[in-house]
Amino acid sequence: INAEYGDNELSQIALNITFFHWGIHPWVVYSIVGMLLAFVTFRKGLPMTMKSCFYPLVGDRIYGWMGDIVDIMSIITTLFGVCTSLGLGTMQVNAGLNYIFPSIEKTISTQVIIIWVITAIATVSVVTGVGVGVRRLSEVCFGVGLFLMASVFFLDDPWYILRLYIQSIGFYFQNVIQLGSHCDAFELLNITSSQGDERGRLYEDGAMDGPAEWMDTYTLFYWGWWISWSPFVGMFIAKISRGRTIRQFINGALTAPMIYSFMWLTVFGGGAIKTERLAAEQGLCCPKWDQTFLKYSDEQLSNVTLTGAVDQNSFLICGASKCGDCEWGLIQNYLTESPDAGAAEIVGYINGGADWLGKYLAPDDKSYARLSCMSSEEMWFALVSTYGDMGPFLCVISLIGIILYFVTSSDSGSLVIDIMSANGDQEPPVPQRVFWALVEGATATALLVAGGKDSLGALQTASVASGLPYTII
Repeated sequence: INAEYGDNELSQIALNITFFHWGIHPWVVYSIVGMLLAFVTFRKGLPMTMKSCFYPLVGDRIYGWMGDIVDIMSIITTLFGVCTSLGLGTMQVNAGLNYIFPSIEKTISTQVIIIWVITAIATVSVVTGVGVGVRRLSEVCFGVGLFLMASVFFLDDPWYILRLYIQSIGFYFQNVIQLGSHCDAFELLNITSSQGDERGRLYEDGAMDGPAEWMDTYTLFYWGWWISWSPFVGMFIAKISRGRTIRQFINGALTAPMIYSFMWLTVFGGGAIKTERLAAEQGLCCPKWDQTFLKYSDEQLSNVTLTGAVDQNSFLICGASKCGDCEWGLIQNYLTESPDAGAAEIVGYINGGADWLGKYLAPDDKSYARLSCMSSEEMWFALVSTYGDMGPFLCVISLIGIILYFVTSSDSGSLVIDIMSANGDQEPPVPQRVFWALVEGATATALLVAGGKDSLGALQTASVASGLPYTII
């Protein structure tokens, strides 16, 4: 990225990277697996398991240990892929509950409860089968998602969204080949000869050419995640695609999802970029305080007085260096309203506003939101809250949609694992369905609890690790 790029160029590049992670490359993974499995199952009469895909290569040996290894690996890959999504979704649901009901804390215990609530609903759904529970829940989920997207589209600036959609698609196809072959070769060297001070640093740690961990934490994680889902989604697509032509299959499994995903990302990604810019114009920013200073008691701060001219160098609250424009602006705003405030009052104000100071204009005013100051789980709810009186309603609908989306992921994943473990039986026994649904919940719980504060890293590692061997297959 050129250090001289403006906000417009950087915004377009950011949206393009998102398109890249959710565009042709991932959807083609599902399409290849689904098409091959549908062909060998419906045209060749083979069982609907992943080992059948290897019949053209090894013939009847798929019914021996070779086929068993493929199916076992597929089951494990699907299990960890779904559990990764379930774990990430649980953190999102917990953040949503905390946003709407602040009394519900964001803790591992709460997230474990959420996992088992989702698992319980998914178990009931998978027991009823594809034609009832899975299908109806999927239809409701799609309807909720479509309603959210349409609501934000019309509540925001529709012409802005449409222009951005067309512009971003063109930018994506212009750069997709370069992005698809980019491997961060120089960044992973973690060595740079550039002079950051001369060119203008882009990163807070002083790195000029991008963080070395970008490829691992974003692109490789996405690819591992998508690949780990490929046996599950590929088989599910194959199961519901009987009677379709190859052209219809490609349009339904690749073209339509990609176009819809691009529209979704444009509506919410474009809306988020616009919200971030509007918040910056209002002076909202991400303050960085000296956390040690903030822990001082009122008694310790009672001897600290503000005298004479007050400037950015007068406050130890920002650490050894002077306060930046962000911190100084927030302090000035408070001192304007409370000119007689002392150190204890300022620290109390900052501690009391930890959940909103710099993010929103006021605790009860969420018309503007500085999304970059928030956790990724909070950003969604902050974004939809900016749409006036519809904000609280959209938050509730979003929470319902998130829960249902992960319920459908869990029940569909359980059903696919059931079919593979039953050697392709389209109607596996009910006890087996319940068993695999509970195993998914237990695995997601174990990953979340074992990871502790680093639970996201544990889930990402599980996803990439499970997807790696299947990449070879």
